Amino acid sequence: MATNIYGTTNRATGDSTHGQNTVIHYYDKAGVKAANSVAVYAQFADRRSMPLKMGTTYKVSKWLHIYDREVLDAEFASKGYLTGRNIADVSAGLATDAALSEGAGAVNKRTIKKVTISTDFARYGEMIDYTDEVEMFSEDAVQVHYREELGLLANRRSEDLIQLDMLTTTTAMFSGTATSLLTVGTDAGGTTAPAIAGTNDDLAKVSYDLIRKGVRKLVRNRAEKSTSIVVGSTKIDTRTVNKAFYAIIGPEIKFDLENLTRGTTYETEYVYVPAYKYADAANLAEGEVGAMNDVRFIESESQVAYLGAGALIPHATVPGTDGDYVGSLSYTLHDAASAAALNTFTGGSDYADATARFDVFPILFPTKGSFATVGLKGNGKIKFNSQAPSKIELSNPYGTQGFFSYNMWYAGLILREERLLKMLVCASS
Repeated sequence: MATNIYGTTNRATGDSTHGQNTVIHYYDKAGVKAANSVAVYAQFADRRSMPLKMGTTYKVSKWLHIYDREVLDAEFASKGYLTGRNIADVSAGLATDAALSEGAGAVNKRTIKKVTISTDFARYGEMIDYTDEVEMFSEDAVQVHYREELGLLANRRSEDLIQLDMLTTTTAMFSGTATSLLTVGTDAGGTTAPAIAGTNDDLAKVSYDLIRKGVRKLVRNRAEKSTSIVVGSTKIDTRTVNKAFYAIIGPEIKFDLENLTRGTTYETEYVYVPAYKYADAANLAEGEVGAMNDVRFIESESQVAYLGAGALIPHATVPGTDGDYVGSLSYTLHDAASAAALNTFTGGSDYADATARFDVFPILFPTKGSFATVGLKGNGKIKFNSQAPSKIELSNPYGTQGFFSYNMWYAGLILREERLLKMLVCASS
């Protein structure tokens, strides 16, 4: 078996530093190149390392500022990470907690808050097998193709692992009046019964104000903006871009962003700026497509969606009369078994006949230092292995079967939950 390590013995058997192993090295490079081709989510992850022989759990401690509000505090969602900024409370805190009187002794003692968080390593791997006849008779460079396909698959798995871990953040915002995943889309439909026309659909989608509220929340939580201002230029039809946070979106959200406007009827302004209109072309992040307010957007074709997981679509009569809604939002039909599962999930009988719910799409804000991946020291991110069909052993007695494989260790960790924000919204179908 070759494991990206090359021997120095018999050239005829493929063990020399020349000949056949040179070809395998080319294959390896093809796989590695493919595995590194896309890094939309990985580019926003800090990288940590853990030594071998230290178990499978990685732990890290973080210290909270004395004046910080706990993430689980009841007021965190509305007021942010800092303790109350009400002027009366700040003044009172200085007067009662920090002021020193003449001859003061050991007063105004405070405790430092330490939080330990952890993650466990998991191993992933897949393989492609092939026969000696593929090498003999195929007109294609199948080995290179296999390597590239396996590398792309490994890349996708790695990106999906990071994406799914990031989406576990509890720092969340929702479109319209929604307060949870199951209520996203509640505002859709119309203002009068039956609310099926879609006249209020925009309330359930991404909006200029929702993005601004997200920025406000991140600033209150002391998240650090990731980019510098893109300064102006003399080029026609170009725009300056503010110092900004990054947000990862799917193509459905990008479609709706491009149509967002603000202003009065006679002073309407499109607020989304495509990346090609940035003044004095800046360094673009992987997948960057545009900006709005203090956010620069990264498009990911692999962005997941919560299909059929939002609010029930509006019905003209009672839940179960599917097909009444004629608005523009994407939704998913469920069969009877899926409807029963949804009913069980919601814990009530009112939706027993529900057969359609709105699709929900995330907008993810991975700010600096909010998330990290952890690697095992001395072990690369992705390890490629190969074995030629000519390798005779008990599992391959006739020298007819070979394979390519990859395996990797993965661990992800949310370092600062309050600085990793997700928004959940509906989108146009």
